[in-house]
Amino acid sequence: MMTKGKFGLSLAAIAVIAFGFAALRQPQSVLLVVGFALLAERDEWLNRQAMQALLLTITYYLAELVTGWIFGGLARFFGWVELYGAAGAMGKVGSFVGDALYLALIIFSVLAVLRILRGKDAGLPFISKMAGGDFTAAVKSKTRAAASAQTVPPAQAAPVGAQYAPPEQPLAPIQTVPVMVQAAPAPAVRLCPACSAPLQDDSRFCTECGAKTE
Repeated sequence: MMTKGKFGLSLAAIAVIAFGFAALRQPQSVLLVVGFALLAERDEWLNRQAMQALLLTITYYLAELVTGWIFGGLARFFGWVELYGAAGAMGKVGSFVGDALYLALIIFSVLAVLRILRGKDAGLPFISKMAGGDFTAAVKSKTRAAASAQTVPPAQAAPVGAQYAPPEQPLAPIQTVPVMVQAAPAPAVRLCPACSAPLQDDSRFCTECGAKTE
């Protein structure tokens, strides 16, 4: 890969230099190369390679620090209890683990350099995913989804000088009460006092028996 950056330098050469400093255990130099790549060149491919070199260096020093604490602490503990043989064994195991970690650092750096010289990504296991920002992108997408779900659209502001009008309320249906009309009582029918025959209103004698009604 002979692509040149903004300053005429080969991007592959810059990435190789970053992994070279990582293999030589020069974290300050690695950090300087990464800063140059991110702030000056600003090339996406170069940024990935430089970040992988930086993450590889950080991983190595963290692993060395943890193993030093473990085996160094065990060696001091066995020394306190006067088990000097076990203390010496822990010291040797810690030294062996440190050498193995440094050997792994060199191997990963060489593999990364070989891939870069072929114009490919360094492709370090797990570290390449972190350098590519997969975890950061996933976190940002979840954050945006949660924010959009909680966002409430703002209320529309009323124009300046407009009078407030309360919202219209639906009118309640008018209930009609049925009015009961009471029928007038039927007029009483006159009956003959003698034979109980019906009489006319103005009759003075019964038409049936001839008796006087008044």
